[in-house]
Amino acid sequence: MNLRKKIISALTPLSLLTLFSPIASADLFMMKNGTEINGSIISETSESYLLRAEVSNNVFAEKKILKSKVVRITKTDLSIAAYEKLSSILPTPDLMDPEDYELLVSSKVEPFLKKYLSSPHFKDAQNILNTLKKEYYLIKSGGLKLNGRMLTAEQVEADKYDIQASVALHDFIMYAQKKQYRAALSTLERLEDGHPDSIQCRKSQKIALIILPRYDEKLQKLYGDVDTLMEKRNRALDGMNPGDRNRTKRIFDYEDRRYQNLLNLATANKKKTKWLPINKYFKEPIENNLKMIQNEIKRINIASQKPTMDVAKLYRETYSALEGGDYKLAKESFDQFKRGKPPEELVNELEPRLQDAKLVMEKMIIQKREEEKIAKQQAIEEKARLAKEKRDAKKNEGKNKGDNRSLKDKARDKLNLNKKQKPIDELSQ
Repeated sequence: MNLRKKIISALTPLSLLTLFSPIASADLFMMKNGTEINGSIISETSESYLLRAEVSNNVFAEKKILKSKVVRITKTDLSIAAYEKLSSILPTPDLMDPEDYELLVSSKVEPFLKKYLSSPHFKDAQNILNTLKKEYYLIKSGGLKLNGRMLTAEQVEADKYDIQASVALHDFIMYAQKKQYRAALSTLERLEDGHPDSIQCRKSQKIALIILPRYDEKLQKLYGDVDTLMEKRNRALDGMNPGDRNRTKRIFDYEDRRYQNLLNLATANKKKTKWLPINKYFKEPIENNLKMIQNEIKRINIASQKPTMDVAKLYRETYSALEGGDYKLAKESFDQFKRGKPPEELVNELEPRLQDAKLVMEKMIIQKREEEKIAKQQAIEEKARLAKEKRDAKKNEGKNKGDNRSLKDKARDKLNLNKKQKPIDELSQ
């Protein structure tokens, strides 16, 4: 009898429950004979331990050992295994919602910190918590994580066109990897509608050429099974007693109506999506999508070869010019941006800002003209004032000269008078 059979034959009912269950945490028992036993204590007496031990590779069973034969017990630090699970949280994936962060913190990180206060990884867990909180507050304020980078709300706004396209590409790849082909192809439709000449759109189109044949194969099989599945369902109903048949039929009818409503909604919104929802009991929508696959392979083969246009750059230039108040550059960039057939919502967001920038510019032009007019009038008045001062200065200068001649003449006349009067005075003496 081999070891495995010996173990099984000796197992108690309790040990049968734990035979192939790995030990979540175990201590290491060092025996006097040099052997080591990896196990956890189920119960003990004054003389022995009853262990749940690993008796061979990944095989666990109850084992009784005498305490007198144990040299040392090395206790396992439970926090180590717990931290290994915790450490996988970082780095966080792209495009997490604030609610995702709240769930991680409340269900994983905070319980670890409360339970393992003395863990050697306590500080590491605290750092994980700090990182999660930092990312949480950034995303809650309008930021996001994309391609491994944390972006603030301001960065998202300044590069919204490219970020929208990148998010759509991210979703497209995710759906394609999960083999949710209809969801992937519907995402491609949105990319082609709002970001037709972007790099992200071209990447999605090239991936679509890979998944379309796979979707075709999946639908072909589904299409071939519809009749068989319907017949099987009807036989199952026929084989039930009346009560069960009626209940089951009501369930089937409810599911069929629910699907029909989805189908009607999709059919009414052909402009939004050409890919109809699929149900394994309905042939026509499957047939519709099969035809669409062939059409799309031809169309995308051509579309994927078209050159891209850096519409994202034009959006950034428009946004930056508006932030800087440069209407002329903003208008020039915006006109080129619109030629890239961007999402209508982005055009609607930029147009009012562009109009506001135009009004500001026009007010500045009017204000500048008024200032120039005032400055021109002030210059004319200043020139007139200076001319008047110059004229007055010349007039005063002439007057002063006239006054100076009069004084000299008076002095000369007085001197001559004195000379004439002197002989008369002498004769009178």
